[in-house]
Amino acid sequence: MFFPIVWLSVLLIISKSFAREIRLSRATYNEDDEEIQEVAEKAMEQVNDQTRYRNLYKLVRVISAQTQVVAGIKYYLTILAAPTTCRKASLHIYSNIASPRFQADAMRHESKKKGAVGMNPMKCTIDSSKPTKQFKIEVWSAPWQNTFKVTLT
Repeated sequence: MFFPIVWLSVLLIISKSFAREIRLSRATYNEDDEEIQEVAEKAMEQVNDQTRYRNLYKLVRVISAQTQVVAGIKYYLTILAAPTTCRKASLHIYSNIASPRFQADAMRHESKKKGAVGMNPMKCTIDSSKPTKQFKIEVWSAPWQNTFKVTLT
């Protein structure tokens, strides 16, 4: 009777540690994977919100991609972005406001109101006179909670 209990305890400990390792480990993805491309494109809006450059950046390509299952999916992306000829809408009006988040929300609202390009760099032309920039970003996505957060690292 003692040995089956010991074996069951050992198996339980092993399975819990294995499940934890699977949950915490990162998986490398192909940079050209459709899901990765969609996440990178969607993340560009928040990347543009978080940069101080007055023009929009446009995704050129994904350099590397990893995912991790947490309470949702966390994407670790290295992307190459190019500056465009499109200005962030009404940037000059909101430049004295301390909160970048408020600034970005106000710019988005203003661009919708005026019908400007706003925060969509897909319609913009790349400014080839300016250098491209590499960004390391973390994206946490939990669609059932309507969560999509981008952090520049």
